[in-house]
Amino acid sequence: MSKKTLTNAHCLLELVERVPASVLKLFAGLPECLGLQRGFDWTQPDEGLSAALIEHIKHLRKEQRDPAEREALRVLRLSTVRGAAILATVAEQLYDEDLLARFRAQEGGEVGRAVWMRTHSEASIKLFDTAESIVNTQDLKGLKRLHDAFDVPGEAPPFLWNDEVKDRLEAQLTEAMRLAEPCEVIHVAMEEPNRQGQTQTTHYLVVRFAGDQVAAVEMRNRQRKSFFYFPARDATLIYAPHRGLVEVFAPTLGIRAPLANVLSRHGFKAPLSNRPLDRSRYDLSRFARPLKDTKPRIDGGRIERLYLTEAKALLGHATDAVTLHIDSGAELHEVIDERWGNHPFAQPGALLGVTLVAELVFEGETAATPLAIVLAEPGRCSLAGEKDQRLRRAGMQLLEALGVRKPLHPGCGRDDPSLIAQVARLLESASSPMDGFALHKLGIDIERLQDEGILIEGERIAELSVPVDEGEPMKVVLERCADADTVRYRDPLTGNDVVMPARLARRWKVQLDWLREELITALGSALKGPRSRHFDDEPVFLGEIDIDGHAVALYFASRMSHERAYAKVDAALRLRPRPVAGVVLTTTSTPLPFAGTNVVIPIEDVLADAGNGSAIDLDRLKVAYRHGQLAAMGGSTVTLKVAPDGHAATLYLPGKAPWRVTGKARIAVLQRLVEAWAAGTPHVNTKALMAGTGCTSPANLFTGKHSPWRDYLERVPGTRAWQLKLTPLDRVVVDDSDTRSAAIEAVTEDV
Repeated sequence: MSKKTLTNAHCLLELVERVPASVLKLFAGLPECLGLQRGFDWTQPDEGLSAALIEHIKHLRKEQRDPAEREALRVLRLSTVRGAAILATVAEQLYDEDLLARFRAQEGGEVGRAVWMRTHSEASIKLFDTAESIVNTQDLKGLKRLHDAFDVPGEAPPFLWNDEVKDRLEAQLTEAMRLAEPCEVIHVAMEEPNRQGQTQTTHYLVVRFAGDQVAAVEMRNRQRKSFFYFPARDATLIYAPHRGLVEVFAPTLGIRAPLANVLSRHGFKAPLSNRPLDRSRYDLSRFARPLKDTKPRIDGGRIERLYLTEAKALLGHATDAVTLHIDSGAELHEVIDERWGNHPFAQPGALLGVTLVAELVFEGETAATPLAIVLAEPGRCSLAGEKDQRLRRAGMQLLEALGVRKPLHPGCGRDDPSLIAQVARLLESASSPMDGFALHKLGIDIERLQDEGILIEGERIAELSVPVDEGEPMKVVLERCADADTVRYRDPLTGNDVVMPARLARRWKVQLDWLREELITALGSALKGPRSRHFDDEPVFLGEIDIDGHAVALYFASRMSHERAYAKVDAALRLRPRPVAGVVLTTTSTPLPFAGTNVVIPIEDVLADAGNGSAIDLDRLKVAYRHGQLAAMGGSTVTLKVAPDGHAATLYLPGKAPWRVTGKARIAVLQRLVEAWAAGTPHVNTKALMAGTGCTSPANLFTGKHSPWRDYLERVPGTRAWQLKLTPLDRVVVDDSDTRSAAIEAVTEDV
């Protein structure tokens, strides 16, 4: 009989060799290990049990062995140094000193304790699963399919766990995930050392909930029976106050951000940032040149050899592609150069993806360890899913040394006025995705906003519509130039080639959340407001600034040229009355001048000059505020303030400059209109309105070539009555006495 060998049971064999017979008997009692129980004599002496069990495992069929192999892998992962520390911390939630003593006294060391936790009871199994979820976070970190990280701006608050917080989180998480059954949150606080050796507390919250209903089939009395069940699923949240991060591990992308928001809002009551963390872009142009004799330095080892086993390149600009695969390990460029001249694999702009193989020799080892890295457009890298942390770190260092991996630098340009101007323009008109031609028309520096993490590279654009003098625009095909950074097309009218940057012929995904936060944070920083304290609803309160001895409120609102957006902001500000007019900074170039009792100022009007070290010029902001301050004072109520001598008065109407009039007759007319408005019947009969004035109409009373009275009074259509004109103005009204002066003073109506 030939000798049996195993290729896919190394975890199971390792477990059998490491633990005593008592632990093996516990492990074999699991339902997943029925293959170990059947056909094996468990009553034999303990001395030879391990050897006999190994021989028994070698004769098991694959379907009998694999479930036990998976359980052995789970146990061994919790017997590593980190896994054992996590399991020991989680075991404290048994809340029973006798059980804790039994757990700590188990034979077989870390493996024995893991097996006991996996088999003892329903409560211990739940804690085993919790520890396993925490251990898995280290391997899943950076894997975009399962992991997201969120920044906590400013000083991260502490996290206090109690029954009230637990109940609140469970209720809110159940609502956020739209679960039919309540979820359960298990909290584990781990003391973990940082790079300096200092101990820091990291909070792990394992959210357990029932998944979607699943149908399965089982055998009963030699007949198949269908049954349905809800498999347990979980998500894991990590809050590290010392790093200012909230990390979420969940299989569904749509619930990761809501989970993090629930934790921030109800766990430690601090907002989260949309800043892209640990994001990189990958430049494949390096692989257009041979890798022969290239040996970058990495920490903890050396690179013996680099080569490509596969490469994919475009034949044109955005259509057909060709893939080359080489199994021999030979230099790709040497092989292809002999067979294909001027091939696309030597053109940097044509490469779509490569498979890079690095032979690594780590310190203390003699054998080379191969590492295959798959890179593809746009921004995909297989290292995100590499479970071996040593290989992952070496791979990242290698890509950075080659100039392939280029980390993003979000937030580095917040004090640059030119960048803030671009961000404001993009936020005012952005949608996602946008093509490079539209971004160029807005004056956007694509490369810089890509480095900020605001723009993410998308698919190439194959055709372009070119306008002509008559008729519909003509479509032309874009072609790649010899220069990887440019593309061209043939002008249909002149026949000449038109060359343009290649980045324009792409679609770009716009990170709208981060775009908005970038602008708000920059404004808050420049204006000494609450840094990075962003909120979902506009207007966003940025803080206060001292102008002429008054604490002036600062707000931010975008897209104020849209009627609905303006109405929403205006209504919100009217519900926040303040004794002094405030400022609303907006991305709109020509907004309505007032919102509530606040002066609306375009951001582009108050940007600082380059090199000032701040995005906003406070002097320009104060000048713009003073020009609109008095006009905004009439923003909330209809008021007529009469001077003590009774010969002068000032009328305040929402959205209009205060109107100063003199003369008792004029004051009497305005008083009657204000009283009628306050009584709920704003119109006043003309005869009653003009009684005692000696005039028959306001037109005869409010005389003057430049009198603004028609902006404040209007005839009621279809009647012989007048009322106050309460529609907002789209311009600032000037003083009657000086048509050249701006609305920094009240409008005056002299006798």
